[in-house]
Amino acid sequence: MEQTAATPPPQDADLADLADLADLLMTVARDLQHRHGALEGVVALTATETTVMRHLDRNPGTSPSAAAAATGMQRSNLSAAVRSLEAKSLVERSHEGHDGRAVALHPTALAARNIGLLRTHWAGRLHRALDGDGTGVAGALTLLQRLEHGLAADR
Repeated sequence: MEQTAATPPPQDADLADLADLADLLMTVARDLQHRHGALEGVVALTATETTVMRHLDRNPGTSPSAAAAATGMQRSNLSAAVRSLEAKSLVERSHEGHDGRAVALHPTALAARNIGLLRTHWAGRLHRALDGDGTGVAGALTLLQRLEHGLAADR
């Protein structure tokens, strides 16, 4: 994020902690992503397709342009991902508006099933990794949501 007068400059220790946090986030995400490859019934997705599906799951009916802007993707890359997701039966286009030219993207029932399987798998893995102790999860969620919003605003 851009430095403002209200935001004090980060100290070296703060920067080191943030770098360590980023490193751990990438390690955990990579581990979760790569360990579900053989999960029965899950449609495999590329990283780009995952980004698009995550956005569409949270914002069904969004336009391709809005999805590209929200995900920080080039419109051509988003279009290619949407075509691939349509071929996998995970996304449907609908034509809306008074003249039917506006396009809206919707996740399919298969997409909902896919996401449900992944979320159940991820929750189980994290539950086991924490030995069933969810202490601190709510605080971590709050911090990660702040990071997600701040990074999106900084695109």
